[in-house]
Amino acid sequence: MKVETQVFELPQKLGIPQYVEYEPPPREWCTSEGCPHEGVLTAEGRRRGVCVKYRVWVFSWDGERWSAKERWRRRRAEETGGCLRQQLADALWEFAERGFSVEVGGDCGVVVNGVYIGAVSCRAAGECVEEMLRVYEYAQKTPPKPRRSPEEEEYEELLQRYPQLRWWNKQLVIDALRRSDTRWGLQSLLSRLAGIDERVWAFLGRFDLDLRFAIEVYASGEELCVRFYVSQGLRIYCHASGKGWRPINETPKFVRFQPLEGGRIVEVYMIESREFVRVA
Repeated sequence: MKVETQVFELPQKLGIPQYVEYEPPPREWCTSEGCPHEGVLTAEGRRRGVCVKYRVWVFSWDGERWSAKERWRRRRAEETGGCLRQQLADALWEFAERGFSVEVGGDCGVVVNGVYIGAVSCRAAGECVEEMLRVYEYAQKTPPKPRRSPEEEEYEELLQRYPQLRWWNKQLVIDALRRSDTRWGLQSLLSRLAGIDERVWAFLGRFDLDLRFAIEVYASGEELCVRFYVSQGLRIYCHASGKGWRPINETPKFVRFQPLEGGRIVEVYMIESREFVRVA
C-alpha cells in the first residue's frame, strides 16, 4: 500500500509530498495499543533552491499517523537509508532562507552554493548551522579538492595492488567498474594477470580492451603469446626476444594436460607448431 503523510517538516514547508509504502501487518501482531505498521517513507524534490531526498523507515500503530522513531527493532544505519536527520533538515531550511543554494548529494554530503562541505553531524539545528558555516567559510579560503567518484577511488586502490595497471587506459578501467557486466570480470582478470610479465600489460595497453571477455596468456621459454578481445573481435599476438610482437592467424590448439612438481597440472597448447603452456 502507498499513502501520503506528513512526517518531516522541511518537505512539508517546501510542498514536497511524502509517501509511505507498507504492507498491512498480520492480525496476530495486534495488541491493545493497535497494530504495529512499518514502511518506507520517501520524499524527493527541489523547491526554493533546496534539494531534499528522504528515504527512511517509519512506524505507526494505526497506518495513519506515522513517526520516524523506531519502536520494535533496531536496524543498521545503512538499512534505514536516512540521509537527513530532522536537525540537519531544519538547518538546511535556515540556510535557504538566508539566500544560500543548498542541496544534498547522493552520498549524503551537503553542497552549499556549489561548495561541497561533506556530511554534517550535529545534535541540534543551531549546531548544524554553525558547523556548516564554519566548513563553508573554510572551503571558501582554500582551493577546492576535486571530488572523485567511487569508481575513481577504486581504480586508485587497484593501481596500488596492480602497478602494471598504469599501462591500461584509465577511463576504460573506470567504465568497466561502473558496469555490472564487466566489474567482476575485470577483478578476476587482474588477479589472474598479477604475476604475468609486464611486457604483456604494456602490450595490452595499446588496445581498447573489451573487459567483458577473458585474456589468455601462453608461455614457452622466452616466447609469449596473448589471446584477447578488443572492440574489433578476437586477436592473438606472440612476442619473441628481439623480434617484438607479431600477429598470429591461428587459434591455439589444446594438446594435453601436463603434470608438474607439487601436484600442479597445466594445459599445453600448440601455436605455430610450437608448444606453449597456458599461464593465465
